[in-house]
Amino acid sequence: MNSTSLALLTIPVAYLIGAIPFGYLTALWARGVDIRTVGSGNIGATNVGRVLGFRFFVIVFLLDLAKGFLPTYLFPLAVARATGQTVPQLGVFVALATIMGHNFPIYLKFKGGKGVATSLGALLALNWVASLAAFAGFVLTLVVTRYVSFSSMLGGLVFLAVYFVRVDDPWNQEHLAMSVVTIGLFSLLVVRHRKNIVRIKEGTEPKVSFRKNRPSGRVAWVLIPILALIAVAAIYGLAAQANRRSELQLRPYDLTEVERVGTGHQRTERLAYADGGKLLAVTCPRYNRVVLYRVTETEQLEVARDIELEGKPVAVWTTQDRLYVLVRPSGDERHVKPGWWQAFDLQGEPIGTRVTAGMYPDDLIVTPDGRHALVLSSGRGEGDPKRPAPALEIFDLDATPAQVVGRLEFDQPGDDPARIKLSARGNHAAVTLLGSNQMAAVDLANWEKPVLISRSSLQKSEAPHLSETDDDSILTAITPDRDAVVIPWPKTVAERGGCLACILPGSTGLTLIDAATRRLLGHFPLRAGSLNLGVARPMGLAFSPERGLLAVATRSGSVHLIAVRNRLKNINKHEQVAVSGPENRR
Repeated sequence: MNSTSLALLTIPVAYLIGAIPFGYLTALWARGVDIRTVGSGNIGATNVGRVLGFRFFVIVFLLDLAKGFLPTYLFPLAVARATGQTVPQLGVFVALATIMGHNFPIYLKFKGGKGVATSLGALLALNWVASLAAFAGFVLTLVVTRYVSFSSMLGGLVFLAVYFVRVDDPWNQEHLAMSVVTIGLFSLLVVRHRKNIVRIKEGTEPKVSFRKNRPSGRVAWVLIPILALIAVAAIYGLAAQANRRSELQLRPYDLTEVERVGTGHQRTERLAYADGGKLLAVTCPRYNRVVLYRVTETEQLEVARDIELEGKPVAVWTTQDRLYVLVRPSGDERHVKPGWWQAFDLQGEPIGTRVTAGMYPDDLIVTPDGRHALVLSSGRGEGDPKRPAPALEIFDLDATPAQVVGRLEFDQPGDDPARIKLSARGNHAAVTLLGSNQMAAVDLANWEKPVLISRSSLQKSEAPHLSETDDDSILTAITPDRDAVVIPWPKTVAERGGCLACILPGSTGLTLIDAATRRLLGHFPLRAGSLNLGVARPMGLAFSPERGLLAVATRSGSVHLIAVRNRLKNINKHEQVAVSGPENRR
């Protein structure tokens, strides 16, 4: 069973779990009471607590919370483990199914509860920060007003507010389902409490009594200043969090986030520095754009040019005076028309005509001397047997227009080229092949006749790594969901190797690894949202050795700039970082 089929199966199962009426069953088994016929007639924890006592409220509340949390948290993990593929937004739809099950249970003729505890459990699995904020809002409001219904609605409003504050772009493809469901659930919560709203207005809504004797009015006067202090502390904490910069100390480097900007184009993927680190090119594939940023002396990013393309950019590369962008046709045209690459100057003006680059192009890289471009294309590797074989094509950039001078085809079943890395001297290349799950080593001694040297298995859990010889080095195991750049060690620390800043599958930050020993050095968090309460998923990396600046592209469409400082030499922010290796030759 494929991932989509299994994911679809989890949704009705989640509904059936959510529909289990724990309040009804608890009252029936404990006291023989049909909870639907007493109190408010609701099967939720509040009515059970009013009728049977506080301990039964706790039992039902936790059970309802668990039936929302467990399917939402576990089902996406189970699908990913069973099929090897994650299904985007599956957790959101499972959460919705469990909540609908509680509100409209098939076992009780679709007459259920109001979904407060089940919603809290489901949303806790999706966004624990907003859920805990909502729970805190619920508890504080309940202490002051003693209205469970009003506290539930206010808790829902707190969740809504915190969620939208934490997410950079709630309406992009990654967050759209969650944003719509969040608004929908809050609206449903209000609708399900409409009678309670009327009773609160009329003064007939029952209040919760925390003890047999109701607290006197003096309690409220004690609670008000306490709550005010809590609110002030919370505001202060949020302000401090908003101004907090991600930092990581490694010997000998200090990593500090110095800038974060949103492109306004929802998703960023590939980056490349140019002009000695003074220019940064960023691909925005969702809107067919490449954004050029000036990197100022104060390490800020200023938009220099927003280039609109006629297709989806899949790779970007820079040389001393040029920018190369590899493009796939947009929409259904990508299945019938070949891709192309286009050269630009560093002001974003096109140079010459665009050059055809094969069916389903994937990656592009230019040799250190700037004379050849290497382009990967998937061809029939993407499922169309009528297309050419997957291939690596080598273009002579000295010719006008550029001409293909060498070609290497990948002919094993499942071969689907994804990424290419060039060695420091440009004599060898490493090509990752999806489908066949292999890495191909290519000899480029003769540009007209590239030779496939070997194939090796590519482990799914493997991080990118740096392979070094006496006179050459290359980064390998690079795929669309695994990227890395080399931050070389200063000569005072080591003559070879360096720190690998890596993106690993499903990560929400950068992983730092010692290239020589493969030892984990630390994790650098990438925060998102105006209050830094969210997390960002990295998509691409670039490193400027001249400026000591690491740039990270994220799925949400932002670009993070991270300063890399040599702590041992106590260098200032304008001092250069000594480097060597393939990532420094862009």
